[in-house]
Formats: sequence, structure tokens, C-alpha cells
Amino acid sequence: MKKLFFIMAILMPAGVFACDICGCSASGYQLGILPQYHKNFIGLRYGYRQFRSTHPTELGNTMNHESREFYHTTELWGRWYATKRLQLFAFVPFQYFKREEGKSITTVSGLGDITLMANYTFLDNNWDLSRKWHHVFQAGGGIKLPTGKTGIPDEGGNIYQNFQPGSRSTDFVVNAVYTMRRGKWGINTDASYRINTANKESYQFGNRFNTSIRGFLYQPVSKTVALQPYAGVMYEHAAGDRQDRKTKDYTGGEMVHTSIGADVYFKRFSAGVQAQLPVYQHLSDGYNHSYARVSATVNFFF
Repeated sequence: MKKLFFIMAILMPAGVFACDICGCSASGYQLGILPQYHKNFIGLRYGYRQFRSTHPTELGNTMNHESREFYHTTELWGRWYATKRLQLFAFVPFQYFKREEGKSITTVSGLGDITLMANYTFLDNNWDLSRKWHHVFQAGGGIKLPTGKTGIPDEGGNIYQNFQPGSRSTDFVVNAVYTMRRGKWGINTDASYRINTANKESYQFGNRFNTSIRGFLYQPVSKTVALQPYAGVMYEHAAGDRQDRKTKDYTGGEMVHTSIGADVYFKRFSAGVQAQLPVYQHLSDGYNHSYARVSATVNFFF
């Protein structure tokens, strides 16, 4: 999802460099309110994030200055029921990043790291219409593959670890999703934890933990159209990054967002938008600042 990480520059002529302060493309994975949870689907979702980074003189800069990072992610994703209780997910992201620092502009783009996941339904009583309260609990995990494009230099020839479409590492994800509903009203909560491994350059992004809770209303508008508005709170935490098994200073952090959004369902299609506003953040010891985020999704059910 969606954090910033401060990384000290590695001064090697032909090595791998890190931006002294800038945004990070790696994030956690959250499923949220799954659309039409009992059906297969394929869809596209888009996310936009923006950050401001301060580069202080104590890091070797000749003067205090700032940069801005803009992250665009377009992701093909889908779900397939292998059995009645076992769901398989795939996420294929395409990344476009832009960094502005003074008159210098750096852009990178390419395929991101593909993630494969499986969730098992441990509890589901939606079939029992005699019950007033309905519950669905699913949990599972998966693997993030090092398929993303890497090694893209900036105008000065530096290669930033945390400004690449891919991370060059194989990582592991565990997650859980719980939904409780009574009539048209419901509560959804989810949590995910990503365990990152070191890449070929011995750089290891810190492990990530994300959790959220949101309330929603499922409101049929006609026989073929339904609207589902929702609002909630999300918490994100990242441990410090490591280089050659040593924790990097000024990495990691945490933040809290409020979120509001809505999905509309029409026959075999759904579309949704969401906005997130940070209400608390402490990233890279305060050297980074996250702005509001927006996302949009379109799905087809089959």
C-alpha cells in the first residue's frame, strides 16, 4: 500500500544507490470489502499517492531542500474459486513513478512484482436466512515474486532501491478478512502482514503490517443496481529497512488514515472510488509527509 522510507546514500561508482529521502513503492496487501464474495471476478484498480520529502544538511546536502514523489499504480487483479471455500487471487501491477527535486525530474515505469494468494473460508453463515447476524471469516497467505522491473537509473546514473517498480526480492504475505452484517448494514475488518527478504543487493525492506475497519451500507436501488457506501480507519506500520543485515537509520514509520468510498453494482459489473486522508503520520523520523490518496476500481463477475 503506501509508506515512505529514508535511506542513506551508498557512495559506490557502479553500485546500487538509494535516494537519501524519498517514497517507497513497496507496501502491504489488503483485500477490504470483497466484491460479490461468492463469485469469480477479474478487474482493474488504480491508485495514486503523493509524498513530500525533506533533505536536511546533516545528510551531506549543501542546503535544506525538498522533493516530491508521485506514485501511480494500475493493477490487474482477480479471484477464482478453486473450491467452495478456497479462493485464489492474483495481482499484476504496472507502476509509474515521478520524482521532482528542484529542476531535476526523474520518472520510472514498468511491471511491478506479481503477487499470488490463497484464502480459505473458515466461517460463512450467509446461507442461513433465519439468522439476523451474518458472518464471513477468511484467512490465508501468498507470495510476492521478483518479477518487477529494476535497475532503472536517474539522470545522474544513480539507482534508487526504493524508487523502482520492483523490489528484486521474494516476499511472503499472510492476511485475514472478517465481515459482520445485519440487514443492509455491516462492518468489515482486515489485516495483512508482509515478511520481506533481502534482494540480490543485500537490501531488505522492513516488514509491513496493515489493518483497517470500515462500516458499510448495501442499498439496492433497483432490481439490477445496488450502491454500497462505506467509511473507516486504516493503520499502517513498517519496520526499519536493512542493508547487509544492519538496520538503516531513518527508515520505517507508521500512519493512520481515514477513508471514505462507494461501490456501485450493476448486473455483472461493479465500479468504485475511495479517498484516504492521513490524520497521523510519523515516517522516516518525520522527514516525509504523505498527502491524501485516491483509488478507483472496475470489476467483471463471472
